[in-house]
Amino acid sequence: MNIWNSFIIVILIVVLNCVVYILFKRYLYGKPDAGMKFLVVNLSKDIVWLIISLLIIDKTKADFLFIVICFIIASFLIYLSIIKLINKS
Repeated sequence: MNIWNSFIIVILIVVLNCVVYILFKRYLYGKPDAGMKFLVVNLSKDIVWLIISLLIIDKTKADFLFIVICFIIASFLIYLSIIKLINKS
């Protein structure tokens, strides 16, 4: 596994999660069905990230496992922050 490819994948998911969080906080937070709209935006982000990641990495089991682990950790962190934000309102 190329370390630069791994680095690009991690940075990409961090940047995309930050963009989704900012979009949610600015435009969706406090609106009706904010959670469902977040799910649509986040799912679209995940699909784009997955396609880009699959184009970047080698097609091995180790690389695929790396993508899965990155996805699980990133999803947990963004859902945790959004759920806390929604519960405060």
